[in-house]
Amino acid sequence: MQVMWENVLTSSIVFIVFCVFAILFYYLSNRGKVKKRKEHFANLHKSLAAGQEVIFAGGLYGVLKAVRDETVDIKVKSGAIIEVSRYAISEINEGG
Repeated sequence: MQVMWENVLTSSIVFIVFCVFAILFYYLSNRGKVKKRKEHFANLHKSLAAGQEVIFAGGLYGVLKAVRDETVDIKVKSGAIIEVSRYAISEINEGG
């Protein structure tokens, strides 16, 4: 009976070590991507100016009419002007 519990303990330790290495590998492999993404969005939100066509994460397109600290006014195709968080903007449409 004692041999069985020793095997269970050994297997558990091996499994925990495997999980730690998997988490460490995942963290190290994605760290650069996360840093680049943060820099991209920081630069994007600093460069917002009225008149730019922007695209939101949900696929909404619009033209910036006013840029404030936390929000922006967007004119959409129907002519309506909506106020949204500036952090909802996913990219500036250079072609538009």
